[in-house]
Amino acid sequence: MAEDHTHESAKIEDLYLSDFQRNNPQCKFSIDENKFIIEQAWLVDDVRFVFDPKEVELLRDINNIAFRPRFDAIFHVDLNEVEFLYTYLKPDEEPARSYIDRCFTFNLLGDTLECCFKEPSSRLFELAKRIRWLPSTPSIGGTVARQFPAFRDAQRLESLPERAKQYFAERVPRSFFVKTQKPLLDCDWELLSRHINFHMRYYDRRTPVIEVRCENEPKKVEAFSERRFLADSFPTAMAAHEIDDFILQLMETAATASPRFAFIYYYQVIEYAGFYFVDEKSKKQIRQFLTDPAMVMCPEDKVSELLTVLSDLQRSDDVRISRVIEDYCDPSIVWREIENDRVFFSSPVEFEGGYQLSALIAGDTSVDTWQTMWMPKTIQQLTKIRNCLVHGRERRQSQVILPTRTNTKLVERYVPVIRRIAEQIALAKVS
Repeated sequence: MAEDHTHESAKIEDLYLSDFQRNNPQCKFSIDENKFIIEQAWLVDDVRFVFDPKEVELLRDINNIAFRPRFDAIFHVDLNEVEFLYTYLKPDEEPARSYIDRCFTFNLLGDTLECCFKEPSSRLFELAKRIRWLPSTPSIGGTVARQFPAFRDAQRLESLPERAKQYFAERVPRSFFVKTQKPLLDCDWELLSRHINFHMRYYDRRTPVIEVRCENEPKKVEAFSERRFLADSFPTAMAAHEIDDFILQLMETAATASPRFAFIYYYQVIEYAGFYFVDEKSKKQIRQFLTDPAMVMCPEDKVSELLTVLSDLQRSDDVRISRVIEDYCDPSIVWREIENDRVFFSSPVEFEGGYQLSALIAGDTSVDTWQTMWMPKTIQQLTKIRNCLVHGRERRQSQVILPTRTNTKLVERYVPVIRRIAEQIALAKVS
């Protein structure tokens, strides 16, 4: 029997890109119409690099670069520096003139970083010639690598219209380079970039900064739809009284704000009412005592009632807030929002940043059970979220609610509840 000598040909990436594969584990490789394709450099499907397989020297040089999904940048591993893609600038116009050749050193955490705006690398231009966007891309550049088209077009001026030629004739290309003393890929570039951005903005309000993208996709948060009607339908008649103007403005602003700001504005309604509504109620009771003819006899029960009212005025903010909710909110109305999102509220919630909240209700909680247990647990949870959003961390905890898209979606689930509480307080007639 003849011996079979057939075997699968070695893949291009294995022949020429062993280092590149190690430094870019997110990337995928394929051959299409005799072209070698690198995909997923930024973990998106609509951007790819297309090479001629015969470009052996270029492919070998690409071993020296890495990509990171959070940055529009080329990580030059052999040079130990990052090239953040920027744009073409008019060298004699402000604000570009002030920073177009700006260089500075930045010392942080025992590392000295050399930072400089300068001419882009030849690697950038080579990659720009080979970048492609799929036809389904909403706009050239999509959400990543938006800077590449300019660096590509500058290399094919003969095919551009006169207006585009004039554009490039008046401008020079720039990238922002950061060179580190530590191993390039061992550095925390999100941390370094945010520090560099902060200090650049501190000294120059018009400086360009490094874009640090949020995570490409937030963690999956179950979709939900807000309850539309308070009751079964819209009422045919309403009797209204004048609402406190400050509360009305807070409510109007919250109605169109992002979930984080909406939550804070609705909480401000509760805080405001906790201070002024409790005071107004206490003042009204004191006036009744003072106009009661029997008070001159100082009866024991009346004096005890008066002391209780005076004690209410001295209570802490937390107690006042709880009191105003208990006085003016109907738990059965709040329950409608809880029941509408029962699965969410019957499970613990963990925010990115480590902050955790226990389940607000049990899986079998009924409206009757809710009315006996909803306070103070509800306002305690809402207050903890508010403290994390406003103060960065809950006073008694080390965990935080980071400003991520996932956390925004989680905070959004609490907005219908705090909104319904704030609305009932707004409708309260105090005087």
